[in-house]
Amino acid sequence: MLEGFRASAHGLHQIRSPSPTEKMRSSLLFLVAVLLCGLVSAQQDGLPERVQKLESDNDVWVKSRVAFAAALFDTDTWTSMNESTADRTLEFKKVVTNIGNGYDPQTGIFTTPVKGLYYIQVTGVVGNNGQLNAGLKKNSDLMFAIYQKSGLQTSASNGMTLALEQGDRLYVQLWKGQTIADQGRLSTFTGFLVFPM
Repeated sequence: MLEGFRASAHGLHQIRSPSPTEKMRSSLLFLVAVLLCGLVSAQQDGLPERVQKLESDNDVWVKSRVAFAAALFDTDTWTSMNESTADRTLEFKKVVTNIGNGYDPQTGIFTTPVKGLYYIQVTGVVGNNGQLNAGLKKNSDLMFAIYQKSGLQTSASNGMTLALEQGDRLYVQLWKGQTIADQGRLSTFTGFLVFPM
């Protein structure tokens, strides 16, 4: 066979040598293909861990949407709770917001669904005896209080940020001999997650 020729059913054909530019393109394409294969292979090594982290981060993000707001009574007429003969946990019945379903209006207890920094606020209007004294409790420990003795229909409010663990229970306790009233959401228990920890 003649050098530089190729035989086929149609006869002899001259084999053309690639030009230097074509050789360079071919070499460059080969290097790019090798580089891409190496990058894909290297990234696949950590892929399961990265997917797991993304799923975990998404789970925290979903759980970190927490906020609640509730008023003492579900009525727009003036309603005063009688003097209590003992400390009493208030059940804020008119739920306005309950994102994350942490607040239970049947018990008046907000249970933290995720560990984090929360902002909690309590506002109360003085009832029939002219005195209001109530406190926010976390798992039976007093965190802060509201107090007002200036007379009927005056109010008090207090709030603070609290670092809470998942499952902590917050509630408002009206102390013995005190009254509280509500009309159209004047006495409220509210809170939200500032950020998860």
